Amino acid sequence: MKQLFFAFVILLVGITGWAQTKFISASNNNIRYVGRFDFSNPQEVRFDWSGVYMQFSFRSTECSVKMSDTGHNYYNVFVDNQPSKTFDVKSDTTLVLASGLGPQIHKVQIYKRTEGNQGAGTFKGILLSENGEMLPWKDIPARKIEFIGNSITCGYGTEGLSKDEHWKPSTENNYLSYAPIIARAFNADYHIVAHSGLGVVRNYGYKEKVSPNAMPDRFNRVYDEKELPSWNFRQWKPDAIVINLGTNDFSTQPYPDKAVFKKGYENLINEVRKQYGDSPIFCVVGPMIDEPCYSYVKEMVDDFREVYQKKNVYFVGIPTYLMNRGKDLGSDSHPNYLGQRKMAAHVLPVISSILGWDYKNAEL
Repeated sequence: MKQLFFAFVILLVGITGWAQTKFISASNNNIRYVGRFDFSNPQEVRFDWSGVYMQFSFRSTECSVKMSDTGHNYYNVFVDNQPSKTFDVKSDTTLVLASGLGPQIHKVQIYKRTEGNQGAGTFKGILLSENGEMLPWKDIPARKIEFIGNSITCGYGTEGLSKDEHWKPSTENNYLSYAPIIARAFNADYHIVAHSGLGVVRNYGYKEKVSPNAMPDRFNRVYDEKELPSWNFRQWKPDAIVINLGTNDFSTQPYPDKAVFKKGYENLINEVRKQYGDSPIFCVVGPMIDEPCYSYVKEMVDDFREVYQKKNVYFVGIPTYLMNRGKDLGSDSHPNYLGQRKMAAHVLPVISSILGWDYKNAEL
């Protein structure tokens, strides 16, 4: 990644070095929140899903943000489109993002790398220099995609050094998963609704064929880790939905029965269609699972298209052999960034053909 062309530093310290500052509330209308956020207290905006992001523009010589966390989450920060170092938040923290800035308009983007089980974050506001000002964010994409998935979509182990390395929160980077890669290629906003280890009807390693609290149970939530409040689907309607589930249902025995798995997946699709109408749904399988999941999902999609005459549901199979086991796998044999890029390259042309969207392939 490129280095910043101006001097800035991220410090997990206060801002005592600044003579005077201006506080910008988290409720400021110039802050863009993309993802599932809880605005019940507009002064303290809360969240926990992977990949939620905040964007804002400003004029100021300095910039900090105030955040807190119930656990320990990691974030990517970009200042003027240049990547900064990763930073983590464990408790009440003021993060100095930039200092010594020039008089031009500057941009900050903050992306949550880790998933909901690492804790819930709170965004409390922004600190600028005394004469600083917030400005509207101008780069608002016209396209929107929602991704529903498991650890692969979360970016589990994308920065792991080998398939034999065990997962650590610091190596999970949702920004490098196939989902945001696809969204960036299409210049689209995105929502991530994903949690490691969860399946359509059976979660990873569960002793019986059907699990309680599988991934579809979380689809209607504001928070990954809390049942309430419920998400208001009128807030955001995607142009397309990508579902990559089934890996955990069939990674260990006992496998769910075919009819039960298909019915569970059909119920999820019907709920998605209930909330989003006839937006295209792309059902992805792989690359960490093959049969019988591959055939079950394809058959279920074929039923929608041919039996139920719901043509806006599509199957996208990613073969396991797409991954080079020596180069493309990170922690616990999950796709690393190279593997995630291959996944994105496999799925992008299908979505492009169906939606008529051109895409850029800078990351592929």
